Amino acid sequence: MAIPIMLTDTLYWVTSVLHQSPLLMATLDVVLKSIVVLIPFALLDAAFGEKLANTSRHLLWLNGLLCLVILPWLPALLTLLPGALAGHQSATASAWFELTVLPQQSAAGQLFNTGTVILVGYLIAVLLMLGRLLIALQSARRLYSNAVPMADQDTTSLLARLRQQLTIKRPVSLRVSDTLESPVSFGLLRPTIIVPVQARDWSESIMTDVLLHELCHIKRLDWLTALLAYALGCAYWANPLVWLAVRRLREESEHSCDAAVLNTGRCDTDYAESLLGVATHCVQARRNRGSNPALMQTMFDQTTLKTRISRVLEENKMQARDTQNQIKTTMALSLILSAAVLSVLGATQVLSAQELGSTPVTRAVNEEMLPLHTEEPVYPRAAADAGIEGWVQMRFTVTADGTIDESSLAVVDAEPADTFNSSAIAAAKKFRFSPRIREGQPVAVPNVQYVFRYKLEADPLEPSDPADPTD
Repeated sequence: MAIPIMLTDTLYWVTSVLHQSPLLMATLDVVLKSIVVLIPFALLDAAFGEKLANTSRHLLWLNGLLCLVILPWLPALLTLLPGALAGHQSATASAWFELTVLPQQSAAGQLFNTGTVILVGYLIAVLLMLGRLLIALQSARRLYSNAVPMADQDTTSLLARLRQQLTIKRPVSLRVSDTLESPVSFGLLRPTIIVPVQARDWSESIMTDVLLHELCHIKRLDWLTALLAYALGCAYWANPLVWLAVRRLREESEHSCDAAVLNTGRCDTDYAESLLGVATHCVQARRNRGSNPALMQTMFDQTTLKTRISRVLEENKMQARDTQNQIKTTMALSLILSAAVLSVLGATQVLSAQELGSTPVTRAVNEEMLPLHTEEPVYPRAAADAGIEGWVQMRFTVTADGTIDESSLAVVDAEPADTFNSSAIAAAKKFRFSPRIREGQPVAVPNVQYVFRYKLEADPLEPSDPADPTD
């Protein structure tokens, strides 16, 4: 059931802008839906995250972000459903919250320009953030070009053995850069691992741990998912939960690779020492150079290092079969959750803005009228200067479209007589209501009474609620 919203003057303006700009309305609806989509995944992570393996947590957030890929295309996908189901979906489509704009307010042409400006501003922000992505890709290309192939044959042989151990069929190159502070990996078809020049001083144990960690990223396609996550963050930048999902996906990819390294048989304490050793070299390099190019899968992140080492040392290693079973269970539950959320959102709108009386809306058989907008009357200057206070009781008819029948306006009583009458009548003309519904049809409501009170205090105007009409 749609929830009517009592509109203030600001909301009236916003509603008019949305009504005059369908593209802006559609964009806002998708952004609001993206918040609804990610809330269940965030709650699941908060409630059960500690009980899940690192890979399962990563999979949970990845499913949530993949739902956002499908979200804008839901209306088109619903048309591909079987005829009966599709008809049911379209028949029950409705908005959770309805904003109503009056015809005379939606007719203002300048509001369309306002909606267009807002939409263009949103798209400009998207393009600016996507521009950062392009700069990051160019930085990765430049880093690759400036790096030199690893000359140490023992290290390249070690890389080949580890790649075979992890059953990675794609060719992986290893290069060294004197402008890098942390090992990174990137690329899809021909991925690359680049290590800082300090790697020449690393022991075989540290080099093994570093290469295993980066190869796990390559095997899991973490660079691709990181790019996809950031692109979704750009598209849904107004949704704070998207940026939470992007951050959590990145963190869990690191934790998952740490766990994968341990599952190859590496000792947890030795691996923790390797992390600290790499971190020490990185901190020394950071003092002399800037930060890494953006959006690269760096092994060292100062903000998460402590958590990663703690998880490595406290890792409760599961049997491979148990881990795979949990991953399959998480995948199944995530798909069911995704399908449920998307099916609900595909059959409805979160928010709608429409002109009163312009489009038939599915309503309850009977509904009482509700005030949408009340107007504070202007205090007559002469009365204010003379220190006169009082009140005016008005009677009027609310029409079927929620406006005031001006011919029905009448002063029932006033104190003092005639002092505030004109002010009260002018204010009552601007009242707006959601219409009363009887048997599914809007009807007029006569004999509505309203009392305006005029007081010379901090809050001089204190109108009362409209009294119920006498039927």
